[in-house]
Amino acid sequence: MHTSKQSFMRSFFSAFRGIKHELRERNFVVQITIGIIAIASSLAFGLSRTDKMIILLLIAFVLACEIMNSACERMLNVVTKDHHPEVGRIKDMLAGAVLIYSTVAFVIGLWIFGSVLR
Repeated sequence: MHTSKQSFMRSFFSAFRGIKHELRERNFVVQITIGIIAIASSLAFGLSRTDKMIILLLIAFVLACEIMNSACERMLNVVTKDHHPEVGRIKDMLAGAVLIYSTVAFVIGLWIFGSVLR
C-alpha cells in the first residue's frame, strides 16, 4: 500500500516528467526564453517587487496555458488519427487561447517596462 507521502512524490515526479515532455516543443522553449529575458530585464531595470511578481505570474500562466494546449492537442491526436474538421477547429481554438493570453501578457509587460523606461 502506498502512503500519502509516496503518492504525493509520485505526483510531483509525474508533473516534472510532463514539463520535460513539453521542453521538446518549440513554442514552449521560445516562451521560456522570452520569460528568462523578461525576468533578467526586471532585475536589470530594478522593477518593484509587485511588478516582478506580475511578470513572474504572467510567465507562469503563459507556460501553463501552452502545456494545456499541447496536452489537449495530443489527446485529440490519440482520439482520432483521421483528419476531422472539428478536431482542426478545436486545435485552432486552443492555439487561439494561447495567443490571446500571450498577447495580453506581452502588452502588460510593455506597460510595466515602459513605465520604468520613461
